[in-house]
Amino acid sequence: MLSEHVDVVILTWNDGELLAHAIDSAHRSGGVETHVIVVDNGSEPAAVVPEGVQLIRSEVNLGVAAGRNRGIAAGSSPYVLILDSDAALTPDALSQLLKPLADDPSIAMTVPTFTDQTPEESAGLAPTLERKVARVRNKTNGYEPVARTKNDDQWDVDFGIGACQLFSRRAWEEVDGIDETYFYGPEDVDFCLRMQSEVGRIVQVRDAVVDHPPRRRFRGLATKRGMAHAWAVTRFLWRHRNRTKSVGSTAVPASVD
Repeated sequence: MLSEHVDVVILTWNDGELLAHAIDSAHRSGGVETHVIVVDNGSEPAAVVPEGVQLIRSEVNLGVAAGRNRGIAAGSSPYVLILDSDAALTPDALSQLLKPLADDPSIAMTVPTFTDQTPEESAGLAPTLERKVARVRNKTNGYEPVARTKNDDQWDVDFGIGACQLFSRRAWEEVDGIDETYFYGPEDVDFCLRMQSEVGRIVQVRDAVVDHPPRRRFRGLATKRGMAHAWAVTRFLWRHRNRTKSVGSTAVPASVD
């Protein structure tokens, strides 16, 4: 039986050697046939990729959502993995992500855990305003946890960060792709919540381990970029206001740590 085919879409912007590491990790994935697509979002100098990797070059920075959509649209595999350029798959991470997605039609997306991070640092319940503020103020590293036990090998979440997400091409088409009105954040959470609402479940997989530095929380709120990000978060919270109300009284802390 042939292994499944997956398009691995990597967005890059002035990432240098980090990009090569991400590409190599995709090629070393076991049990899966990968086609790597790199979208160069206006890097200077332009990104260089190995032979066999599809390169899509934009002369300007299109933003995260538009760049990723462009890469996804260029592929044809039934499954798509979006991977940050500063992330690296461990050899069996992709196959671990693919198995529940391929086996269970109720699952729309799978997301990994990250090396040396708790699961709640990259996935959980839909973020609330309170949780967003707490993260900006460095009061917490995590999102609101979901109910799980130490024996669970996978569990439902509302979202997983866009550093690594696996989904079917059909599901991406059903939600009309990643919303390009978000230039940089929180397009990844919005994508998950729409996917969950319109297509199926989001599942975090314990043994799908990816190397990726902890998400950098944006501190420069007084800058032009910081204000743009704050406005994007405000739009996101309003769009999903029925999902992002305070859930502190209903969340069940994880029991694995």
